Amino acid sequence: MSEIQVRLYKATLLTGVILSIACILENLLVGFPLSINLKWVLLLLLCDISLFYANNWKQRGRWMFALFCFLIFIFLPFAFFDSGGGDNNVIGYIFLVLIGMTYLFEGWRRIFLVTGLVLMFMLLHTLEHFYPQLVMVYPSASQFWDRLFQIPMLLVISFLIILQFGKEYKRVNRKLHEMANLDVLTGLYNRRKFNTAIEEALTGQHGSAFLVLLDLDNFKKINDLCGHAAGDAVLQQLAQFLLGALDGGQNIVSRWGGDEFAIIYYGDAALLRQKLAAMKADFAAYVAQYNPTTDISYSIEPIENAVQVDDLLVRADHLLYAEKLHKRG
Repeated sequence: MSEIQVRLYKATLLTGVILSIACILENLLVGFPLSINLKWVLLLLLCDISLFYANNWKQRGRWMFALFCFLIFIFLPFAFFDSGGGDNNVIGYIFLVLIGMTYLFEGWRRIFLVTGLVLMFMLLHTLEHFYPQLVMVYPSASQFWDRLFQIPMLLVISFLIILQFGKEYKRVNRKLHEMANLDVLTGLYNRRKFNTAIEEALTGQHGSAFLVLLDLDNFKKINDLCGHAAGDAVLQQLAQFLLGALDGGQNIVSRWGGDEFAIIYYGDAALLRQKLAAMKADFAAYVAQYNPTTDISYSIEPIENAVQVDDLLVRADHLLYAEKLHKRG
């Protein structure tokens, strides 16, 4: 089961527990016979057992399937005949079970359960038509109060289940968006997001912008001398320095790959150079604890002068290489 299905399954079980308790109390208040609560007691027990095994991936699938088989082939038929047939609220529970099956099951289990639910409804409806004596009959006053309570409750529960699915769907979409656009180690945008952003920057719709390519000098020494965990820590801290100096507005701060970073900066070139110089000094003070020779090199290239992304990247890369050669003397 996927994470979203597990969450929905637990929410469904909790709903079953609350629904069972509420209906038992409601039946007692309305004055229905005690025997009518047998189905709710069994459902309450099965939901409790299923909740107990909800975190056990080996048992969870079995109990979930057993729960819905119970609902279709035992609970609904019993409720249909014992609660007034088509004049009661069984149709509402059929739709509620259908909602749960749609979200929680896949493959042959979903086909089996949906088919079983449809056939069971057809059988119950047929039996009620030809053998009405099988259906318990209750005073109209009892039926009135029962519907007044249970129909709104079914509507609210159905709404909450669908709402829960909607929330989980949005949460998963946000997570997928982060996975698609963010670098796992640093939390910066990844190369995929950068590629999209640089194409937009070329259009000039957001104003003049600059491409900054940045990488670390002698970064390998940190990995060799202090270990890769220290190297990861340095990259993460550099990402924080970059975000503190350059994040905001339309700016894009991304990890290009390895110890290379790419930034799209909207604003004044002089201010950009000032921010990069201050950031470089802060980083030098931090990284000295690992290796004093590790430093930052960067190039700045106006985006408005470019026609194609590849040409822009080549010019920025040549400037970065020239900067490194200059530092080596």
